[in-house]
Amino acid sequence: MADVLAEKPHPTWGLAAPPRATVLAIIGFRGREFGMGELRGGYRAHFVLALVLGGADMLCMASTWLPGGYTVPKWLVMGLLIALFPVLAVALFRALRPAWLLLGRGNGDRFIRYVLALPPVLKLTYALVIAASALGFATGAGAAEDVRADASGYYYTYWDTSSQPQHSSRVDLTEPAYHAALKSQLRIFSAGPTLFYALSSFLVLASASSAAARARTAPRRSSGSAKRPGRS
Repeated sequence: MADVLAEKPHPTWGLAAPPRATVLAIIGFRGREFGMGELRGGYRAHFVLALVLGGADMLCMASTWLPGGYTVPKWLVMGLLIALFPVLAVALFRALRPAWLLLGRGNGDRFIRYVLALPPVLKLTYALVIAASALGFATGAGAAEDVRADASGYYYTYWDTSSQPQHSSRVDLTEPAYHAALKSQLRIFSAGPTLFYALSSFLVLASASSAAARARTAPRRSSGSAKRPGRS
C-alpha cells in the first residue's frame, strides 16, 4: 500500500491485485507483504488499540438490540467515548501528510486506489462498521431521550418553550419505555465512536504507508546524490 503513496499522481487505474492476507497479517503480527510490514512499533500499537476499542464499542451498540433491559454498564460506554478523543487526535496528527497525498489537489484517484488496495478482510471490516453505525443512528436517533430513574419512577425532562413562563417539564415513562429509550440513547453514544475508531485505524494505516513510502524513496535519493560528480 505504500507504493500507492510513494508514486506520483497517475491518471490511470493500473492497480495490481493485492495478495491475500489473514486477520493476523492485517494487524501486523505476521506477513510483510502488501503493507502489513508497514505497521510497526507505535503504528501497530495505535492501529490495534483503535480496532480493539472500536470493536468493544460495536459490541456495546449491538447489545442495545437485545430484548429486555440494558446489560452493558453506562460507565463503559462513556469511557469508550472519552478514550476516543486522544486516539483520534493522535491519528489526525499522524495523518497530516497522508491526507494531502490521498486527498490533495491532483491526487483524486489515489484515495480510491488506496482503499481498493486494502486487504479484503479489512475492507469487509470497515464496510460492516459503516453499516452498523448507520443502522445505529437510524434506529436510535428518533427514540433517544435523556431518561432517568429514581425513587419517583422513570421519566425524562424537556424544556417547554410553549408555556409562559418557560419551564422544565417532566414526562413519566413505563419501565419498558424507559429501557427502550435508554438503549436508544446509548446506541447513539456507541455508534459515533465506533465509526471514528475505524476512521482512526484507517488514518494510522495510511500514516504507516506514508512513512514506509518515504523510507523506500530516501535511499534512492541518497544513492542518486552520491553518483553526481563533485566540483573540483
